[in-house]
Amino acid sequence: MENMLNVKNLNVYYKNKENLMNRFRQKPQDSLQHVLKNVSFEMKKGEVLGLVGESGCGKTSLAKAILGMQKQYDGEIMLDCPNPQMVFQDPYSSLNPAKKIGWILEEPLRMKSRMDRGKERLTREERTGKVDRMLERVGLDVKFKEHYPAELSGGQRQRVAIAAALLCDTDFLIADEPVSALDVTIQAQIIRLLRKLHRELGISILFISHDLRVVYQMCDRVIIMKNGEILEQGRVEEVYENPATDYTRLLLEAANL
Repeated sequence: MENMLNVKNLNVYYKNKENLMNRFRQKPQDSLQHVLKNVSFEMKKGEVLGLVGESGCGKTSLAKAILGMQKQYDGEIMLDCPNPQMVFQDPYSSLNPAKKIGWILEEPLRMKSRMDRGKERLTREERTGKVDRMLERVGLDVKFKEHYPAELSGGQRQRVAIAAALLCDTDFLIADEPVSALDVTIQAQIIRLLRKLHRELGISILFISHDLRVVYQMCDRVIIMKNGEILEQGRVEEVYENPATDYTRLLLEAANL
């Protein structure tokens, strides 16, 4: 299988906040915090790859670098997808609270039409049809188009966020802790939905989580990170049954796995 993503010797740096404050003290040079350290891995097309580690280990920094949101890095990121999309932990913060769901879901289609110069633009009826079909695909009734985000439950909002990402016709989705803000029952529903969409659409998913149980249900392979470094990676069953590091073993024990 071809690779969707190649990351080689990736290093990401942030400016140290404490040193930024020292500008006023005439400190000659601000130091950089080394957030990701020589991170290298590959991801196949159509694969679901889990990225696991404690808060602050660099998972989200890696996602931002892949999406082009983090500019200060060295190394190589080769992504075979022109329009990668991201689903965030808190769907409420990623949805415009002043707009109805129908407007929110049509916006990616309007933007795509404006960007695809020289191509025939979608009519309003065509946009409406695509939105209605996507709502059905993520398990929501079309009546939700007339609701505002605040009128939906957390699980419903996450379904809307997933629908908005997929309406961009992406082949690559980064799901950054997409179920951690939901209760256990709703978590299971969203995991089933993502697995269904992966099966039907064949998209590649980089699934970021601190929950090893969720990763076991969702992913083909897993990467274990600590302090900005990859400790080990492999098929989920192999890593869970034969962890190569004490850190992975402790994570599995903490999750009662």
